[in-house]
Amino acid sequence: MLYIIGIDLNNIFRARLRLTNTTLFEDKRNAMSIDPMQLSESLGTVALAVGGLGVASYGVVDGLKLFPWIDLAGFERLFSSRRTKGGRSWPMLQRAGLDPLLPTLQAAYGKDALELMKAQYRSGRSKGDLQRTLRQGVRIGFGVMSQSEIFHAAYEIGIDEQAAEQAAAALIAARNQRPPAAGETQVNEAEPVSAEQRSALARLETAIDARIDAALVLAEVQYVTQTKVIATTVALTIAFGVGYFLEANPLVSFIIGIAAVPLAPVAKDMAAALQEAVRALKTR
Repeated sequence: MLYIIGIDLNNIFRARLRLTNTTLFEDKRNAMSIDPMQLSESLGTVALAVGGLGVASYGVVDGLKLFPWIDLAGFERLFSSRRTKGGRSWPMLQRAGLDPLLPTLQAAYGKDALELMKAQYRSGRSKGDLQRTLRQGVRIGFGVMSQSEIFHAAYEIGIDEQAAEQAAAALIAARNQRPPAAGETQVNEAEPVSAEQRSALARLETAIDARIDAALVLAEVQYVTQTKVIATTVALTIAFGVGYFLEANPLVSFIIGIAAVPLAPVAKDMAAALQEAVRALKTR
């Protein structure tokens, strides 16, 4: 009995193998007879469809910016919640470049200075008015802060203790050299600013400008990266959802979802290039 069943299973597997080989041979023969123009149109349509999914994913991400955490992507490289109340939280430890400057900005713009920075970050990030607002805020803040507060801010930025003291003294001396306002009397006699103090002040200004530029660049890179990751997650969700209802291969859905976001900006150009390449092959 077992011998007969074994023979029957062997015959079934042989029949399935012959059927599979015949089907594969017919598919290969039909694939070789595909019209190049039809192939170019199909590839172009696929490229446009995948790129369209990427564009739609970016649109969903724009809608998700209703949530402040997504809208402020990259802001943790400017002000982090680990040191600054109101900064953007991030699970991984990343140093925020402008945390030491927040007291200076609050001295210039008030206690809600961080909300002002968030609003300007949303409007244009490094390409908007944020860079100018940061630099002006630091200069105005140093103009109203005490010498000890200036020293502390300079030291937190990374200036050594001696240079921080000289820079703070230079700022106070420059403030005292200004003529008094109408109705005011000059209390202290203005002291001249020494060459060492001017040099230390120049170091402080250069360090602040470099820190602001670096922080904005890192925030921009972080914003673009996080936005692409969120858009890719949305594209994969859509691809798997549609593929499930269409009973498509999950691997195909995964490939489409992964390729959607990178392909979105160049989908139209890629489709045209594929059509031109197939036309060129057909003329040979």
